Amino acid sequence: MMTRTGWALLVLVGAAMLLAMAITPAAAADYPNVAGMQAFAAETNYMSLPGYLRWMTFKDQGVWLSMAEAQRIVAEQ
Repeated sequence: MMTRTGWALLVLVGAAMLLAMAITPAAAADYPNVAGMQAFAAETNYMSLPGYLRWMTFKDQGVWLSMAEAQRIVAEQ
């Protein structure tokens, strides 16, 4: 049988794992594809490609990417 401390530790570790999964940025496949779009045009709502990617990711996932991360993702697409 587990002791009370053992159960508390198990719950704490489980909660930490769930929190880590919730705040980890999505995998690259989960980002909107902006390749082939034109920056500062109507299709990107007159935003740069990294800016548009940040906005779409926020709308879809509720998470803001840093500008550096968005620039990296755009360059990889």
